[in-house]
Amino acid sequence: MSATRREFVKQTLLASAVAGAAFPGRAGPLDPSPVPTLPPPPPDPLVPYASGQPIYLADLDRCEPAGALTATWRRNRWKRYPFETDRAKGVMLAAGQVSGVPDLEYHLEQKGWYAISFGILSKYWESRLQVRFKGENVFSLLTPNNLAKTNMMWDDIQWSKHNYNSPGIEDLFWRHAELGGKNSTTLTLRQLKAHTLPGDPDAPGNIFLPCWLAYIKLVPLSADEVAKLQADRTRRDTRRLFAADDVFTAAAFLRFKTADDVRRQIEPYRHTDFSRMYWEAGAGDMTNFPSKVAKLSAVGPTAEQYRMVDRLAGQVLADFEKEGIDHFQVALDYCHEIGLEFHASYRVAGFKFPPPEDEWNTGGLYERHPEWRSLDRNGRPSPRLSYAFAGVRQFVYALQEEIVRNYPVDGICLLFNRRLPVIGYEPPLVDTFHAKYGLDPRKLAETDPRWLAHSAQVLTGFMAELRQRMQAEAARRNRPIAITAVVMGSQEENYGYGLDLDAWVRQRLVDTLIPYSSARGGDSRAATWTDPKAAAYFVDLTRDTPCKLALNLMPRGISPEDYKQRADALYQVGVENFFFWDCFNRINFDPSWTTLARLGHKEELAEWRARGQPPIERPRSTLKRIGDWDLSYQTPG
Repeated sequence: MSATRREFVKQTLLASAVAGAAFPGRAGPLDPSPVPTLPPPPPDPLVPYASGQPIYLADLDRCEPAGALTATWRRNRWKRYPFETDRAKGVMLAAGQVSGVPDLEYHLEQKGWYAISFGILSKYWESRLQVRFKGENVFSLLTPNNLAKTNMMWDDIQWSKHNYNSPGIEDLFWRHAELGGKNSTTLTLRQLKAHTLPGDPDAPGNIFLPCWLAYIKLVPLSADEVAKLQADRTRRDTRRLFAADDVFTAAAFLRFKTADDVRRQIEPYRHTDFSRMYWEAGAGDMTNFPSKVAKLSAVGPTAEQYRMVDRLAGQVLADFEKEGIDHFQVALDYCHEIGLEFHASYRVAGFKFPPPEDEWNTGGLYERHPEWRSLDRNGRPSPRLSYAFAGVRQFVYALQEEIVRNYPVDGICLLFNRRLPVIGYEPPLVDTFHAKYGLDPRKLAETDPRWLAHSAQVLTGFMAELRQRMQAEAARRNRPIAITAVVMGSQEENYGYGLDLDAWVRQRLVDTLIPYSSARGGDSRAATWTDPKAAAYFVDLTRDTPCKLALNLMPRGISPEDYKQRADALYQVGVENFFFWDCFNRINFDPSWTTLARLGHKEELAEWRARGQPPIERPRSTLKRIGDWDLSYQTPG
């Protein structure tokens, strides 16, 4: 039992004794003396298996090369700052925005198992730190932030766009590791840079993210904790979490240059409760892999674009193609290396995008086949292709077959949560309805049950043929190919768009069902599934069937306590898996990520609930002095 928890128990017993004295158990008036208020419970530890006495390595002026460190701000150099907190005293290092700084190495003298964290200060903007062991190739990117508090997206804090001053020095947990081996004696520290201009990547004009690193925090593990950690890493019953990455946003904002940049997006999932990665393979007739059926993402590096991220995303793909890097294959291989299934996701409605992205698909299927465009009930074309036309369905079948033939993916995933509907009032639907009922569906209510049932046959038929084709491919390669569908958040909403989930599950056309949001319309900033009753339809639908159910927890920024409360409540009503859209928003090694990474441990959530759901620790140090400045008092301005 920790010292803080012992003190809590002591104070609780003392308060109980005083309360008992106030009520002596005899007749007469009660003692009016106030009963002492129970102290609030201490925060739960954020990091598991880390109960030892922390060691703060604050001598970062030992980093090498020594010539990369200076006492004043200089181009391409880290600045040394003497500092003191309530827990550590030493020299921190800072890198600014103006120019790139070289990598540093810090030699660790400790041996044995430790929980490793980094003490990071943020001034004006979020600090960024990349770290790996010298003997490894892939960095981890640590980012302190307040995304959960502000309900912002990861995009909002890129390139120092968001003002953020940290509440002291924040301890970001990186990993548990055994120090002293050949690959774990020296740390490599790197500034995050976005190479946006031709030429020298460290030249002014590129994007350099600030970094203030105060200390390296090591918490030793006991022999019992080491045994439990190692046993925990072998468990499969906790691997209940699924991640999704759109392969666009991080590649653009972080300006991927190498295959290891792709691997950096996947590295955070190692030794976590995640078992699947849903990696976006394409949208409409654009792909994130070399294709003979479709075209590599049309966000060209030379075409004029509205947003810089669009140009950079295109440049990343062009550079990868020039260097012979198939980043889709890189991601697949690395997922399998660290124990994740790899599922290829596809945006079923991605044939046409609204302004200012309206030129992404220039010359694509949407422009070449105007006869396949969807029609509204007034006969007007809408900016989407309709799956009521066989040509559209055949194209999608061919693309999915190309994926599973060229890559050993574990499954495919259809993203129905963006840009619905994919059917309207096209002649194939209208004519067959009229032939059956003698009625024009355009003159009926949109919710007429006959029309809804008739139109739903399109996507049910599409899913049935897709299943047959995937079964044929699975037999050819002697490996199963799972089908996942990300759908809307209620039976009514899905059925209104032609998604007959009851038929899909009953006919075993889908292996995993992922409702995107409990908010109507798929609101991505709404807190999802806060009322467990909203999941009842999906729980009942998939109960005692081979179809897995995974609820998507949104928004992208969620506090540790909120993660635990929602997951625990949903586990209690029968949900077994969770999905995290745009999970690149979440892999920041902040307290939210550290909590999320263990969200598959159902028993830990039940124990936390039984203890009254205490707050989760936010490890940090109070900065008392930096440079010549005494921060124990504040001055105006």
